[in-house]
Amino acid sequence: MSKYILGCFLILIGYGNTISAQILNADLYGSKVDSTHRFRALFDLGFNIQKQTSIIYSLNTRVDLSYYYKQSLFVLIGNFKLFRSGSTNILNGGFAHSRVRFKKEHWIHPELFAQYQLDGVRGMEQRILGGSNLRFIIKEYTKGHLHFGIGGMYELERWSYNGVSSSIPIPDRTPIITHYIKLNSYLSYTQKIKEIAHLQVTAYFQTRPDRFFIFPRLALNGNLIFHFGKHIHFTIRYNLFYDALPTVPIDHLYFSFINKLTFTF
Repeated sequence: MSKYILGCFLILIGYGNTISAQILNADLYGSKVDSTHRFRALFDLGFNIQKQTSIIYSLNTRVDLSYYYKQSLFVLIGNFKLFRSGSTNILNGGFAHSRVRFKKEHWIHPELFAQYQLDGVRGMEQRILGGSNLRFIIKEYTKGHLHFGIGGMYELERWSYNGVSSSIPIPDRTPIITHYIKLNSYLSYTQKIKEIAHLQVTAYFQTRPDRFFIFPRLALNGNLIFHFGKHIHFTIRYNLFYDALPTVPIDHLYFSFINKLTFTF
């Protein structure tokens, strides 16, 4: 039994990068291209199966495309993962996200985005959204930047009760579908700390106009990367998410904390 628990733990540690709540930090992607390196592509597909007390299998797909053209950035990212033990889904979720930032070198520029997302274990069967922001470059310098974005979006969600505690009685388990127009804003900060570390933090605030500041969704996430020479770096990645009024009675607060040591040659 201890080997089974350890195996699940190790696999979930590997999955931590995309165990996410509803708010996705797009600033973790698409920042690696510019006028000198215009295109970046990453594709990843993995499948694993093993037999312990029961059959454990996992499926992981990932795509990360970034293209920079005439000061505009085009990003398409996706990550879907399934981790199943016997007949139980330990993890089943992922996202596909596209974003365009026009004339991103200007101190104020528009961005458009669309997203599809699911998290079967928490009960989010689907989340579809689309919208636009105005992005402001408040401060930008060699070792970092401070950006602010504000706009609106349309959001459709379908929730089941899979993530609700069995101790909570649910007389009608019909999935709930919601349609909302929401205000959306974020503050993004990056800072290079000498030559040894790089910090990236993004804070999000989303709410319905009719419930402004009363029942918001809040998120804080980002990376802290320590560089030990050219070939070794250590990453601390964190996600903190709070939903003041979840669609179904699940936990209001969600967080993840991941440590990762990477060797490159």
